[in-house]
Amino acid sequence: MPEDLTTARVRVDADLCEGHALCIQLAPEVFDLSDDEVAGAAEAEGPWDRDTWDNVKSAVDACPRQAISLLDISTKGQ
Repeated sequence: MPEDLTTARVRVDADLCEGHALCIQLAPEVFDLSDDEVAGAAEAEGPWDRDTWDNVKSAVDACPRQAISLLDISTKGQ
């Protein structure tokens, strides 16, 4: 059975990000920390498999400053 892939853009608002790095702990394949300790992935884009997508959503929900936005979400079977 083909695996669903989710395509979305992830945006981190550098003005809101305080570098708690919860997103990096939850989805290290998408997020990283810049030299100034602001979460990376200012504009990361899928497609992501189900596990990675679940990790990205968890990171969005866990961000204490709500600095992460998901844009243009679509899911397709591979």
